[in-house]
Amino acid sequence: MQSDWPAVDQLLTLAKENPAQLEALRLREVERLIATAPESIQRRLRGLQFQIDCKRTLHSSPMGACIELSQMMFDAVSQLNNALQGMSTPTTQTRNIRQAAVLPFTKAV
Repeated sequence: MQSDWPAVDQLLTLAKENPAQLEALRLREVERLIATAPESIQRRLRGLQFQIDCKRTLHSSPMGACIELSQMMFDAVSQLNNALQGMSTPTTQTRNIRQAAVLPFTKAV
């Protein structure tokens, strides 16, 4: 996926001189990204973007919003890690299995 984003120095200039134009670019790119995702996950992506927008709105400073979003990402990765760890450890059912004697079958002649 190739993007026609401005260079970093142009983005910095936009942030300083025309934040509304930078915000319009952000919204356009978020929508473009969600629209190009498979339909089966677009609703989830829109919900996630809603959460992100809400967290950004709650903070008066960009740094506060950044910290909040970083924590959100950390929590998601932590949940994923916990799920993966749970898949790799034996379940309660398999831990409670007791040893049993294996009976040999003799060949009848």
